[in-house]
Amino acid sequence: MRRNSRLPSRTASAPRSLAGLVVCSECRSHMNVTRVTLHRQKKEYLYLRPINCSQNPKCRAISYQEVLKNTIETVCRDLPQAVEKINFPYFEQVKNNLTEAIIHQQKILAEIPALVETGILDEETCKLRTYKLRIEISTLQAQLAILPPVNLRSVAQAVSIPQFWLDLSETERRFYFREFISQIEIIRQDKDWNLQIIFIF
Repeated sequence: MRRNSRLPSRTASAPRSLAGLVVCSECRSHMNVTRVTLHRQKKEYLYLRPINCSQNPKCRAISYQEVLKNTIETVCRDLPQAVEKINFPYFEQVKNNLTEAIIHQQKILAEIPALVETGILDEETCKLRTYKLRIEISTLQAQLAILPPVNLRSVAQAVSIPQFWLDLSETERRFYFREFISQIEIIRQDKDWNLQIIFIF
């Protein structure tokens, strides 16, 4: 849910795995998935098209399947290298500090009813203190949730196999892409294009 909060609300649960992730580097517009069917034919073709292109002429649409294929290839090649650059001892220390802070706040929260019973805190102060503590705990938990998992290296090795991605449904692929990818930039070179993936870490 926190990964999806970065995305437009309609794309977080879109049926296509690349929805909301792709940006055209030429016009800086997000690209949405459009479906084209030929007259009297059942087969459909999917394209990625800039939503708000300011260029003249407009940036061309690109085959969705081609971008998906290139995205999978790029993730398989670049993800393990990106993970190797992460300072895991630092993140482990941050994780431990956040966990300790959460436990500390939860202990304080658990002591509040006893303080009310003994008359040290009145009801109004109790409610206000409880509310503030819950907000602080929620904020700390949100910070903890966005840290990369400790086993990210082994996960990166597993998902750097192309067949892993090809065996997933679009819904499953959408979930995994959002675990690793912040944005996919389409870099245009005349009639050709290429892509660059920006990972979340």
